[in-house]
Formats: sequence, structure tokens, C-alpha cells
Amino acid sequence: MKRTGWTLRTGGSLVLFLLAALLSAGAEPVVLPPLWTEEQWIGQLTSLPVTGGEQLEVGYYLLARTNVRPLLQSTEAKQPFAEERGYYRFATLSEVRLHLPRWQISYAFGIADRFEGDQGAVQLYQGGVSLTQLPTTDTPVHAVLNRSAVNRWTIGHLVPLRNRRGESWLLIAGSLYLSRRIQQGTLGGRWQSARFDGNLLLDSTRGLNPADTRSTGWALHLALSAPLSDRWRIGFWGENLLGRIRQRKVQRVAARVQANTIVPDADGFLHAAPLLSGRIDYLSEEFSLQRRATFGAAYRQGNGMWFLFASRDTEEEFSFGYASPRYRLLLSLPRGEWQVGYHSGQWGLTVGLSALNPFQAKCATLSLRWMVALRE
Repeated sequence: MKRTGWTLRTGGSLVLFLLAALLSAGAEPVVLPPLWTEEQWIGQLTSLPVTGGEQLEVGYYLLARTNVRPLLQSTEAKQPFAEERGYYRFATLSEVRLHLPRWQISYAFGIADRFEGDQGAVQLYQGGVSLTQLPTTDTPVHAVLNRSAVNRWTIGHLVPLRNRRGESWLLIAGSLYLSRRIQQGTLGGRWQSARFDGNLLLDSTRGLNPADTRSTGWALHLALSAPLSDRWRIGFWGENLLGRIRQRKVQRVAARVQANTIVPDADGFLHAAPLLSGRIDYLSEEFSLQRRATFGAAYRQGNGMWFLFASRDTEEEFSFGYASPRYRLLLSLPRGEWQVGYHSGQWGLTVGLSALNPFQAKCATLSLRWMVALRE
């Protein structure tokens, strides 16, 4: 590993640099946009992909989730926060996918963001957008940042598995990633006497030449589905079960921060905060990828199907609902989001909200897909 760097100010804390080394050794997996969405889980449980013809699919997917304040709420509005931890998750994906009788080939560009923090970090964030909401007492602060932007090329092979209960299938897929942005970091310290004093540890490609930051990675995925009876069917989807991204160049900021006015920068993090002492290094680094595993079960009733999903990446999530040939209804817990889907001809649309009033919703999902048969 090559390292070159320059000191922001001499006399930086030795403990700070030891923390930076620990961050490198225990870096979090990179969060990525999903390979399969809820709509695709349902579609693969309600139909048999190995029997279809050639199809071209174009899709757009967006999700936003938080427990801090409603997504569309004005930044000036007050929103008390009483939970122990706050989070914000965002992902968007634009994709073109070619379905062949035994193969699936796709290209996608997506971004994924994950912010997490304790109650002090949430109060510090709220104070940054509305100075009247800064903590009034001494408060510990700890926050985690994880962001990515990637191009993804994926090829998958479908293997039909026939048995006496019906048709099963196995999908083995591999992805090539071109990373365009990777950012990971932690911010820890205390807010006391109307001032934040803490340590910032941040690995970021922001501010570097794009030609230096574009790096490659790979991942292996697996999906399968099998009937248990004439009415019951189960499925499994595993994303990024194996995989790495080798980042050619990343900027590592290890610094002590002191500020009495908190203004989040473009990262939503204190990247541009006054740095009392610290160091910036440039290095190459290898990142693991965030895995996601999903188990699903479906029960056919007439022309429709009831289904249940359990998914795990950085958190656990459960979904259940009903799908007919045209309509789909899905409830996701624990966030309490309802998703309503409609399919007609070549088009499919899914909209999800955690509240009937969009200005009160803290979770939202949007999926739009267009499919055309190339050859039956």
C-alpha cells in the first residue's frame, strides 16, 4: 500500500492516528443499490423465468427511509427526536435488463447512501439545519457514513431443476462493478458548552480526479425457487455473497474537529468542518461489499398469491402481501410502509409510503418498469 500525505498541523494526537488505522482494518462493507427489488421477488415467485421468451426490461427504482423527520418536511420545521438511534437510507437505480430463455444480462447505474447516528448525532444534524435545535446539555455524539455510486454489469445463468412437485430453478449471477464514488467514515465526540469537540475519520474519493477514483470490483449472487406443493412455493435471493472492490485511490482524512456552528457539507457529514489538527493521506484500499439475503414464501389462491419475505442486510425487514395478475399490495415492517403496485401490458408501477399524507411519510419507494417481448 502506497501512502503519501501532508500534515494539517503538527502536534496531532497519536491516538487519532491509531483510530485511523483501526478504521482501515475494520472498514464497513460498501453499501450498494439492490440487485433485486421487492417487485422482482414477487415476479420470480409468481412466474417461472426459465419458461419465458426473450424480453427487454427498462426500470427505475428509488427508496428513501429515515426515522428522523418526514422526507418532504421543510428543514425549518421542528421535529422532536426521542429514539435512541437515527438513520437515513437512500438508493436509486436505473437499469436495462435483457431476459433470455436461460440467461439474464443487465447494465445499471445506481447510488446508495446510509447515515446512522445516536441521539446526539441527530440533535447535531437538526441543529445544523435549524440552529434553535442544537443540544442544550453536554451530549455524546457518534455517527457513521457509508455512500457509493457504481456502474454495474451483470450476467446470470438460469438452471432449470425439475422434480415431481413441479419446476424449480437456480440462478447464478456475477457482477462487474465500476466504482465512481466511495465514502466511509465515523464522527465521534461531544457537544458541550455550545461547541462540538471530536474526531473525524473519513475515507472519500470526493475531490479527487475522476480518472483516479474509478476502480473495479466483482460480486457473486445466487437465487433459487422451488415448489413445496401445488400451492406453496419458496425462494431465496443472495446478493454480493462474495465480492470486493479495489479502490485505486482514496483520500483519508483523520482529524480533530472543533466547531461552534455546525453546517453539514455536501456529504451530509462534517467533511468541511474546521480541522484543529490531523492528517490527509492518499492510498489504495480494498473494500468488501454489503451482503443481502432474502427468504420468500408464496401461497397460491385462485388467480392470486399471498406471499411473505424476510430480508437482512444492515437491518432486518419483513414484508407480506397479496398479488393478483394486475395488482399488488405489500406491507413492510418495522417501518410500516405500504406499497401498491399496478401492472398493465408492458408497464409496471409501484408506489410506497409510510403515511397517507406524503408530507408526513418517513419512508417512500418508487418503481417504474417497462418490458417488451423481443421474441416469444
